[in-house]
Amino acid sequence: MFRYIVIFFLLCAAIFTPVLGDYCPDTDYMLIMMEAVCSGDEEAGMEAERLRDEKIAALELDYSPISFEELSLLSKIIEAEAGSLWLGTEWKMAVGEVVLNRVDSPEFPDTLKGVIEQPGQYYGANSLYLAALRPSMESIEAAKRLLEGERVLCDPSVVFQANFPQGSSVHTLLYDSMLGYTYLCCSNYPEYYMG
Repeated sequence: MFRYIVIFFLLCAAIFTPVLGDYCPDTDYMLIMMEAVCSGDEEAGMEAERLRDEKIAALELDYSPISFEELSLLSKIIEAEAGSLWLGTEWKMAVGEVVLNRVDSPEFPDTLKGVIEQPGQYYGANSLYLAALRPSMESIEAAKRLLEGERVLCDPSVVFQANFPQGSSVHTLLYDSMLGYTYLCCSNYPEYYMG
C-alpha cells in the first residue's frame, strides 16, 4: 500500500510540475524517505532522495542533502543498539552520535557504512539481521536529526559505546534497569579532537 501512495505522489509531481522539474514543491520528501526506511522500500527511498535534492537545489532551500542509504543505515544501527521501546530519544541519539563521531574521526573509517561494517564493532553488521531490520519511526527520527546536525553529547571525541568503560574516560553513563549500564567513552587520543 505504501508503495502505491509513494508512486501516486511521484506521479503527481511529474504531472503537475513539469516546469519545475520532477519534484513537487509541496511534497515532504524527507517524510517519504523516512517511511521508506520504516517499510524497507529502498526504491521509493532513493527516488524520494533524488526529488528532495532536486527540490533543495531548485528552490535554494537551506537544507543539507541526506542520502537514503545513510538514513537507513544509521536508523538500523540505532534500532539494533538502542531500539527498545522504553529507551528515550536522547539515548537513541547518543548511540547514533557515537557512530557519526567515528565517521568524522581519524581513528575509524570515514564513511557510515565503513564504520558500521568494521569487524566486531556493531551488533548485526554485515548480517541478514541488519539487512532485514525495520527500524521504528523513533529510531529513524533520531537518525534524521543527527544527519541534520543536531547533537546531544556535543563532544566529537566520544567514539566508544559498550557495557564496560574503555578509552581515555567515560563521557556519559546511561543506566536502564533492564539493560544495565551503557558507557559512552572518549578516545584514547583526545589530542585528535582538540580545536
